[in-house]
Amino acid sequence: MSKLTKADKERLYSIGSKLHLTTDWKRNAKQISELFSENVPEIEMATYWTQTNDALYLTPGAETVFSEYVQSLKRGDVVQSESLQPITSLENCYSMSVKLDSQMLGLMLVQLKDEASMQMAEQYINVLLPQFALARFATEMQEEVEKRTSTDKMTGLWKRSYFNERFREESERLSRSKEIGVVAVMGMDDLAAMVRMLPIEEQNHLLSMAGKTLRNLLRQTDWVVRWDNYEVLFYFPNTPPEAAVDVFGRCVKALVRINPLLQVVVGMCSTSETTSARGLIQLADKRLNLARKDGRHQLICFASKAAGLKFWQYNS
Repeated sequence: MSKLTKADKERLYSIGSKLHLTTDWKRNAKQISELFSENVPEIEMATYWTQTNDALYLTPGAETVFSEYVQSLKRGDVVQSESLQPITSLENCYSMSVKLDSQMLGLMLVQLKDEASMQMAEQYINVLLPQFALARFATEMQEEVEKRTSTDKMTGLWKRSYFNERFREESERLSRSKEIGVVAVMGMDDLAAMVRMLPIEEQNHLLSMAGKTLRNLLRQTDWVVRWDNYEVLFYFPNTPPEAAVDVFGRCVKALVRINPLLQVVVGMCSTSETTSARGLIQLADKRLNLARKDGRHQLICFASKAAGLKFWQYNS
């Protein structure tokens, strides 16, 4: 390993003494970017979190270098090495695991510029990693606690009050971006109609099974919310309406396999129509009511740019 120069020792000390990471990752990324840009501009760094499948770009040029690579990452690409390993598809780029004890948290992605040595890069990364891994672990634990207190006990779906709070923040982000997402409300009307005839235990069992099925069918980044006793709200980020129609096809078929009473109707809208949190929910609810008035089962009401308002009936 290359011998540390006095300048290297001073830069390592500067990073280590000024680094104070928390569960605020916007602040963390800004702090890391400033410290590494000042002390080690010849390194670009990003992190890929395996639990949430998203990236955090830690230095000014990291997104340009790693964004395409991160989008193409598969489970088999996640290295377990605690030292830098070459990324064959990217020149002068390396990756190593981010762990806390034996728990895998993610990948550290590094590009070396200006003939920076890999051994020296590891020295700078090792200064960062202890706090970095601990802050990430704390974040995951915090999110797990929030999830336990923010989910409906019976169905495991998000609570309406928690979603409303978070979706206001999300709608502000959507208004600044061009990302297309989908909001939908699903009505379990046949089950609701039987409320006085079915024992409460059986109702609860069906709702519990429905919640579990929906969670298993959808991505971790999708929101599935217990909106009312017999209504479920969905928010699919970064999803075009046509893709969402296909997703609901799988949901509809899976629910009716549990019990014929779980035949549903769906109203759906897109963030290309509005980015207002209230407006999206109201529009989805309005289309749910249009689907109900149609009278058919397994029906979704949505809007298409080419054909306007559409009704699509799924085959069980």
